[in-house]
Amino acid sequence: MSSELKKLEQANQKLAMSGDISRNELLEMNVIQESQELVHRVGATSEPKQILPFTKLYLPIACTGILEPQKLVNDEHRAILILLPGTGTTFSVAETLCDIAGTFHGRKSKNRGRGRKSNQSLLTELLPDGETFRVASFPTDLPLNGMGSNAPFEFASEQGLMAVIRHVHLVLSRLYPHRPVFIAGRSQGGVAAILYAQHYEDLAGAIAVNPPHPAPELFQFTVQYLEDKAEVLADLLHAPGVTLHRPSWEAYKTFTPLFDYPSRRSLSSTLILVSLGDPFNLFPQYAHALKAFADNDEKHHLHLLDAGHNLWDRKSVDTYRKVIHLQLQFMLRQMEKAKEYKR
Repeated sequence: MSSELKKLEQANQKLAMSGDISRNELLEMNVIQESQELVHRVGATSEPKQILPFTKLYLPIACTGILEPQKLVNDEHRAILILLPGTGTTFSVAETLCDIAGTFHGRKSKNRGRGRKSNQSLLTELLPDGETFRVASFPTDLPLNGMGSNAPFEFASEQGLMAVIRHVHLVLSRLYPHRPVFIAGRSQGGVAAILYAQHYEDLAGAIAVNPPHPAPELFQFTVQYLEDKAEVLADLLHAPGVTLHRPSWEAYKTFTPLFDYPSRRSLSSTLILVSLGDPFNLFPQYAHALKAFADNDEKHHLHLLDAGHNLWDRKSVDTYRKVIHLQLQFMLRQMEKAKEYKR
């Protein structure tokens, strides 16, 4: 174990044993580091680039960071949502993570694609009349992929990845206490969400969107496809300027085959969303493999959707609405179960 990973795990033990810690105390401990850096929409080519309503908060011990919504967390925010990106490309904390964070955080959107406008948030539209529900939502970088691009390579291993996400979980639970925590990730972030739900019981639920499968033939198909398409990745992802991010791509190829999540049981309920038209996972057995994984554990809930690569693309209005509704119902159901358990 590297000294950096050992230091991170020791910091996690200290945070887990601590009671309420203020933001100022976390700053003094150098657990968090505030920044005034602007957050721009990824891949934007027009000038000036669109500034997104987030601020960067670095987690120096974990060599990563989170984006905090500028809209303050209040009593309407009844849970915490940690959002994890895929790895391997310069997409890092992709713009779609910021969009879905805004949706769950309660930001009103004037344009959700196709020129649709509304004075309500999508969450409000999907809830019964008069019901108020928000989720404090935080896009989070993964090691070697952006805010933590200089992280030790070991941080992308299963042990390292779990320590990083555990750190994020503990920090946010101290900054915004007394709320259940959900983790949602797409692609490699989805695998990370599944793994975390297999390691820790204090998670309200995990959401995995198009998680890669470690079976050799499935994984090699995805690797070969991405490397063959590396020169046109920006067009495939509809994100100008995006390419393979070599350190995180090597970490993806090195560690993903070792993430043997299909053989393990989950400690927390997990929602798995799979789009049948994702070009990165077009190998015929991909959907079948994830269905077999889901069927093997009563805590798993699988939905297959006839959609493309990114289920969190707000411009695909109908798909986005369906996905948000599925995630919303899952989260509300898990929170209701937690209430019943406490009774």
